[in-house]
Amino acid sequence: MPALSLPVAMAARMPLAQLGEGIKECELVQWFVAEGDEVDEFGQVCQVQHDKASVDITSPYAGTVKKLHHAPGDIVQVGDVLADILAKGGEPLELHSPPLEEAASAAGAAQHAPHTGRREALRPSTSGSIGGDEVADRVLTSPAVRAIAREKSIPLEQVKGTGPGGRITKGDVLAYLDALSSAGPGTIGEAASVPTTEEATVAGVPPASAHIAQPTHPHPHPSYPTPEAAAAAKAAAELVLAPLVVPLRGYRKAMVKSMTAAGQVPHFHYCDEVQMDALVELRQRLKQDPALNGTKLTYMPFFLKAAALALREFPNVNASLTPDQAAVLQHRRANLGVAMATPHGLAVPNIKDVQDKTVLELAMELSRLQAAAAANKLGVDDITGGTFSVSNIGAIGGTYATPLVNPPEVAIMAVGSVQRLPRFAADGKTVVPASIINLSLGADHRVVDGATLAGFARCWRHYIESPGMLLLHMR
Repeated sequence: MPALSLPVAMAARMPLAQLGEGIKECELVQWFVAEGDEVDEFGQVCQVQHDKASVDITSPYAGTVKKLHHAPGDIVQVGDVLADILAKGGEPLELHSPPLEEAASAAGAAQHAPHTGRREALRPSTSGSIGGDEVADRVLTSPAVRAIAREKSIPLEQVKGTGPGGRITKGDVLAYLDALSSAGPGTIGEAASVPTTEEATVAGVPPASAHIAQPTHPHPHPSYPTPEAAAAAKAAAELVLAPLVVPLRGYRKAMVKSMTAAGQVPHFHYCDEVQMDALVELRQRLKQDPALNGTKLTYMPFFLKAAALALREFPNVNASLTPDQAAVLQHRRANLGVAMATPHGLAVPNIKDVQDKTVLELAMELSRLQAAAAANKLGVDDITGGTFSVSNIGAIGGTYATPLVNPPEVAIMAVGSVQRLPRFAADGKTVVPASIINLSLGADHRVVDGATLAGFARCWRHYIESPGMLLLHMR
């Protein structure tokens, strides 16, 4: 299919499309292009992340990137413009620019206006169509910095940004407050508007330093800060010590939603002890098998396979409650979620149809999901459709847990670390070292009763303590 070309003299605006049901906004993670770059049709433009997954956005056109409307870290609403793309040889269509005559007359008026010691361009208009709040909204900065500015009553339009593209950082806000606190009497509120030497030279007026009177008394009287300067200094100190505002986005935002829903579930928990000696020996032998071809073989594939087989025996554990709470949906597929700690927060991708996969296939799929989660590249299919979850708290040294279900699932399992502990042998008299793990289960008591969860735990333990039994159920 030939690439689409845009009409000459027309820049197409590429909006953020609807990425899924209920998704209203996304965080812009990174740009793959810069202004002036050529982009092909379906070429990658940027990466965004919503509370379910990260998505690469591609260009529907072939052309040149004329303008990027947002910076990484910005929250973009569905339908907002991400970028302008210009056909080769074309010029951008200025949809919101004033007529040239108005712009020229405004420039002439500004050139002949008397100097007032302020940069009028930074002062919010009180008579035009753009109010102070609207000007502040158009300032390039992050939601966290905006929150700090609102708290300290700082007009962002008067703060000079030093970040990419003039973006205002937290450090810029601190510098603005420092300038206020160090200003002398009568200069409060004008620290950001006094012309620098370079600006004054361009404007044809003496720099601010030329107006500073030299001391004439050998012993000048000590100067004391004005109440305004003292208040500004105090505000600057408070800002330095203020709590860091960390917006909840991506995986962390998803965790807030899921755990809020989990708080509405009546939980109960069940714990048991499982001997791992046979599985430890089996895994040690299989780790040397060339069939792995570099794939890391952990205990998790065995845990997942045993869970899928136990879920087949206890279908009410592999279920969900209908929204009207009138029926239970028993799932025929074992789509098992695996909790993974990532630099971006907790992710719970799931492996589809575990009941039909071999231990080797499970190990390979785990490796893929772990790499995708670490790179923030999990797809929507990877994190939706789960029916039961497993958390390996042993990976971080944990032993027991009280896990919370991940709605709409009704049960979750947490497995502790392998410990070498003394246990009695079969004769009941001899004490021998044993490899032990602790199993912790959480369930929705509206759907799963205690006897059912205990039966599931016994079945799972049987497969782990006798891993050769897994071979009888391989497909």
